[in-house]
Amino acid sequence: MSNSQWTPARKKAFITTLLRSGFSRWPPKYITLKAAFLDKHINTKTGRLASFYRCAICQDCFVAKDVHVDHIVPVVGACGFTSWDDFIERLFCESDNLRVLCKPCHKNVTLSENAERRQYKLEFMK
Repeated sequence: MSNSQWTPARKKAFITTLLRSGFSRWPPKYITLKAAFLDKHINTKTGRLASFYRCAICQDCFVAKDVHVDHIVPVVGACGFTSWDDFIERLFCESDNLRVLCKPCHKNVTLSENAERRQYKLEFMK
């Protein structure tokens, strides 16, 4: 498929995916993980040595595969996508705007942010 056949939405999704994958190597992300690190001990589920991290919301401890680094101020705010400059600035932020969340807490935060965006869109379109 040539580039000219891509819809604007598909092109935006492609660029967004590339930028978010770049965030996985962003140094402040690792500073945030290190700050939430608790200890290494045996994971009772696997019987293997694992790193444990504290969730910033529920304060429970979780193995690395069960936590996400979350932006405190969402990358895409309530008003939705504004510009690539805003998106990049918010995505590649410093560690003071990042926190470690367990998967259930991250899911709840994401659902809440999505609902806020939907509500904004409904009010804006009136």
